[in-house]
Amino acid sequence: MLERDYKPNPINHLEKIKTKLINKEPFVFIRFSDGEIEILKNRYLEIVPGKTVFRGEELKNNFPQFDSKKFDPTLHQNIRMDLIESAKFKGVNYFKGIPTSHNKAIDDKNMMLDLNGGLDDTITFADLFLNSNYEKYLKEIVPLFGNFEHIVVIANYRAKMVDVLRNAKHIEIPDNFFANYDEVLISTMNKLKDVEKGSLILSSASSLSNILGHKLFLERKDVTFLDIGTSINELLSLDNNIRSYHKQKNRSFIKKIFRKIFKKSKDNIKW
Repeated sequence: MLERDYKPNPINHLEKIKTKLINKEPFVFIRFSDGEIEILKNRYLEIVPGKTVFRGEELKNNFPQFDSKKFDPTLHQNIRMDLIESAKFKGVNYFKGIPTSHNKAIDDKNMMLDLNGGLDDTITFADLFLNSNYEKYLKEIVPLFGNFEHIVVIANYRAKMVDVLRNAKHIEIPDNFFANYDEVLISTMNKLKDVEKGSLILSSASSLSNILGHKLFLERKDVTFLDIGTSINELLSLDNNIRSYHKQKNRSFIKKIFRKIFKKSKDNIKW
């Protein structure tokens, strides 16, 4: 039973992830970011190089081709239904990251809590590996991946694993998997069902990660599944300067100190 005034703490939650990885205790962590929220709300979403259609507005972007995706409510209800199931499912060691106040997403947070049936200790932050946790994640969490004998990376077909992931098995995902969702889902799940016991699975596959994490949890509770998003693109040999947290890593030492002194709120993860 949670205390009445309980609020998730991003540092404590990252430490919990760290402990589970050290102990090789299987669990699932999936993230519901703004793209997943748009799909859950049944709103058209499109991202192609140079253009984003988001919340009914058309915006410019500098995203690469591998970030392309398009959710059309008239065509892709199967994706939305599977995403809803992953958002509603509850289980021990099944952790869901959701948008919170630092994302200016209180309504989205409340929607996700409603889908979950309220707040419990499996609810955490969609940005758990990012923003104010990003440097700690890179320093303390990512190196632990190398302790696993068997690593599987689900990522765009262009990815080339290096460093701690250099020996990982790569399950390739095409650009805009939405267009061939059923085929991609079945093919990927068939490969995941046969991974070795105790495997670490890292997924950088947009909304497909949420769905795979849920479906795999139902069949293989002996593996660990992490939705890493674009957090370690450099280890996948993919563009690692396309998100604000990538730029945070690349800042000079002086700029980092200056930023910490003034603690810009947009980087601070808050419930």
